[in-house]
Amino acid sequence: MKTQFPFDFILNHLPRNIIVQPAIGMFYIYWNKKIVLIARQTKKNPQHNGLWIPSSREHHASLKQEIPAITDFVFDEGQEIDSAWLLLNDQHNDFENAATTLCDLITYRDIRIGRVTQKSKLM
Repeated sequence: MKTQFPFDFILNHLPRNIIVQPAIGMFYIYWNKKIVLIARQTKKNPQHNGLWIPSSREHHASLKQEIPAITDFVFDEGQEIDSAWLLLNDQHNDFENAATTLCDLITYRDIRIGRVTQKSKLM
C-alpha cells in the first residue's frame, strides 16, 4: 500500500514546481536546488511527526520567534538534539497556521530555510 502525503494542504502554499520524493514514512520536499522541508507522519516515534525544517543554527532563534510553534528536536528522555533541523510538530494546536506561514517563507525564498545537499543539487 502506498503511503499518502501527509498535510497535503501545504502543497497549496508551496511553489508549484517543488519536487516531492517519498521515503519510508517521510516525504522530502525540494525546491530551487535545496531541500526545504521533510513531511513526516509515522507510528514510530510520533513525537517527531510534522514538518522538519532544514536551517542553520544561526537562524533558529529568529525562525522560532517568527513562528512560535517551531521547536528544536527532543529525544524521548527530554534531551535536545543538537541539529541544524527544526520541527513543527503536527500535534501543535497552531500547526496548520504555522505550516502555512512556513510555506510562505519558503515561497518568498527566505534564506533561513533550506539546505543545499548533494542530492538537492541534482534536482
